[in-house]
Amino acid sequence: MASDAMTYVKDQKLIEGKTKIIWSVKDHPDKVIIENKKAITAFDDPAYTQQFDAKARYATETTSRIFEMLEACDLPLAFVRQLSPTEFLAPKVTMISLEVVCRRLAVGSFLERRPDYCQSKRPLRFHRLVTEFFLKTSKGKINIDGEEIDPGLPQVPAKEGTKSLDDPLIVDAFAEKWQLFHPKKPGWDKAADLGVDFDPSRIKITKELLEKMELINRKAFLIIEAFWANQGFVLVDWKIEFGITTQGELVIADVIDNDSWRLRDPEFKEVSKQVFRDGGKLDEVASKYGYVANMVSQFRLPNQALVIWKGSPNDKSPEVPEIPGINKVEVVLSGHKKTQACLAKLEELQRDYPDGGVILAIVGMSNGLGPVLSSHTSWPVIGIPITVKELPEDIWSSLRLPSENPMVTILSEKNAVLSALNILGQKNPAAYMFRQIAIEQLDAGY
Repeated sequence: MASDAMTYVKDQKLIEGKTKIIWSVKDHPDKVIIENKKAITAFDDPAYTQQFDAKARYATETTSRIFEMLEACDLPLAFVRQLSPTEFLAPKVTMISLEVVCRRLAVGSFLERRPDYCQSKRPLRFHRLVTEFFLKTSKGKINIDGEEIDPGLPQVPAKEGTKSLDDPLIVDAFAEKWQLFHPKKPGWDKAADLGVDFDPSRIKITKELLEKMELINRKAFLIIEAFWANQGFVLVDWKIEFGITTQGELVIADVIDNDSWRLRDPEFKEVSKQVFRDGGKLDEVASKYGYVANMVSQFRLPNQALVIWKGSPNDKSPEVPEIPGINKVEVVLSGHKKTQACLAKLEELQRDYPDGGVILAIVGMSNGLGPVLSSHTSWPVIGIPITVKELPEDIWSSLRLPSENPMVTILSEKNAVLSALNILGQKNPAAYMFRQIAIEQLDAGY
């Protein structure tokens, strides 16, 4: 980290906001250094801003580890590496003037706009992630590379006088003209409609770009949702931003830290910035930020195995998608003819993949392989009797099993692979994302 700090030297201050500073990098015009500050804000109102010393360090740690995890899952990011406790290096991008929200639970401003979704106990969980777009403004203006665009937003009350209504909700981001609504008023309230029809082409937004942003946002959320779920936490929602690199690539940009989301611990207590918004004491807020930063630093992709175990080299292997953290391992050993070799190989696999695995036992005729394996490992074993169409009676050796043989039988190779990925996805966020995207897509449009 020290050598990186010496290699990349801050040059000119490009932008300074409430919580971070963006610096140009000497001799690297395509890079920037993002420096986090000690400030914590609320309600987009400077009057609520406070500071605690460790805020910059916790924000940098959390963002860097989150971005590293997303990068390991092959998502496009404006991130190179962490340079210091309070700084990280990123490619220079042109920021898109939108805030993109993903919601798993119905809370916060969503409930203010949709009180009909309110439940008496825990919040409603959306089976399919809800995505919302908000027009990003500051003091009522949109800033694109120093050029200000005025969408004509109204003034609203603030802690000290009035202020411009920032970050309005875009009712339908895929419409030709955007209707801008109050982010916290229900649609049936006449005051919700801000009376503004905004042309998205003014900020170079296209339908294709929106679709890409929505998909990347959903994938990123699902990955981090799974990481937190492995610790017993619930990622309630988040708000992130995007940018375009000098090569024209769409990337997740800015930061993803404890300011970006609502996050509940195993007791369903808030540990994010929401604690500060709700009036929590600053030392309590600082403690929770430190706790989250420490938890994030422990996240990692597992090293798992999806074993295609065949009784004969003539047996065809099913197609398995490439997913980070999952190693496709092919084994050809007969359970009937080489039982001792099978059990030795099984011990090797369990030694080499301590994060676990799933075995697909692909054999024909009398399927002794799957039952032999399932009685000697706690790894899930899925039997695929590939001769069942030609010889239906072969299925009985996969279905009528003795005690202590918990093998599962699935006739479809494709479904067997999906079942294996569902199992591995309980620990592997990349596999969880791969499956959950497909699952939620089944209900798209309904």
